[in-house]
Formats: sequence, structure tokens, C-alpha cells
Amino acid sequence: MMNRKQLFQASTAHVLVVSFLLAGMGIILIGLQDSLKKAESSLRQSLKVVVFIQSNISDDLAKVWAETLPSQDPAIESAVFISRQEALAKAQGNPALVKSLILLRDNPLPATVLLRYRDSAWLERSEPATALRASPEVQELRWDPEARSLFRSLSQWRFWLVRISIFAAVLMLMWCSFGLYRFKVMRAPARALLLQLGLGLLGGGLALLIFGLALQRLGSDAAVYSPLLISPWPIAAAIMAAIATFGWKVADEA
Repeated sequence: MMNRKQLFQASTAHVLVVSFLLAGMGIILIGLQDSLKKAESSLRQSLKVVVFIQSNISDDLAKVWAETLPSQDPAIESAVFISRQEALAKAQGNPALVKSLILLRDNPLPATVLLRYRDSAWLERSEPATALRASPEVQELRWDPEARSLFRSLSQWRFWLVRISIFAAVLMLMWCSFGLYRFKVMRAPARALLLQLGLGLLGGGLALLIFGLALQRLGSDAAVYSPLLISPWPIAAAIMAAIATFGWKVADEA
């Protein structure tokens, strides 16, 4: 436990400030990554390919062909077949289309297949279903290029944030090793190192508290960006910063 004299030392305040700032940086990085991940997840619902099958192919043959698609392309997660009759039933539920469909004697809607691809297909391919374009069973392919473009942008930003976070973690570990080296060279008592750990915990806890309260005051608009209060990384950054600054002295100028 730190006494009052230790608490009001300039070096103690220095350690607290450094721990607080680095924990805050950790909260920001983790919050941004989590926000981008949530945005990707919500956008992923729009990433689908609708395959319109040739009208001269029966529903039975079209269904058999649709069931073979996942084995032809490992990037396909799922393939849901929609028969012509099912497509007609869904279209009849649309008030804008039902009057036009009543006037037609035959069902004009083709059978379709709803394809869900893995993220790699959307990120690495110029078009997720390129191989299907040459298939004789395919009449038309439809997918949302704008949703794919936004998804790729979000993924690239999150990838760079992960790389920055890893680089920052490596630097922190190296910096922390210097503090441990000073502790060994100075032959300081274990109580001094425990004091540094306590200051790091205090600085990290203050950062989590202040960031959390600040975001709560912003209301529901800040719900997507929220610090992970159960994440150990901001606290770990604060503790490493405290250990890294072990042995620092701040001289008071007269």
C-alpha cells in the first residue's frame, strides 16, 4: 500500500499519467476494432449472390444442380434453392406485383439459388461468383457491389488496426523489459515493484472509468463504439507502462 508521501511524489504522478494515457490508447484501439467488427457483421447480411436459373430447366433438375454448388466452390458457405412456385408465392405477397401477376397465365419467375460466400471470396475475388458465369444453367447473377466495396474497406481498416495494435504491443513489451532491467540493476525491494503495479492498475482503472462515463453521456449514438470493460488489454497496457517507468526520477526545479 502506498502512503500519502509516496502518493504526492512527482514521479508517482508521472507514472499515473503515463499509465492512464496508454490505457486510453488501448481502449481507443480496441473500441475501434470492435466497432469495425460490428459494422462488418451487420453488412455481411447484404453479401449474397442471387443466381437466376434458366427457365427451360425444371425445378427438380435446378434443385439437384443447386445442391452441387458448395462442392464445386469451397468458398460457398450455403446454397438455398427457391423453386419457381416459391418465388411466385413470395412475389404475390408484394402489393406492387400481385396485380400484374394475376394477368399472366403462366408463372414468369425463374427458379433461383441464394448463395452465401465466405469473407475470402468477397475480399480477394473481383467477383464472388465468377466461375458460375460460364455455367449453362445460369441465366443471370445479381449481387450488391456497393455493399461489397464497403465491406472490403471496413475489413482493410480493421486489418491495419490489428497490425498497429500488434506493433504497439511489441514496443510495449520491449519498453517494459527496460523497466524490469532497471529493477534488477538497482536491486530494489519487491515492495517498490508492487507499488508500480498498483499505480498501473489505478491508472488503467481510471482510464476505463472516465472513457466509459464519457461515452455513456453521448447516449445511444455511442453504443456501437464502447470500451470493452471486461477486456484485459487496457489494464495490461497500463501495468506495462508502470513497469516500464520503474526507476524514473522527476527532479523539482527551484
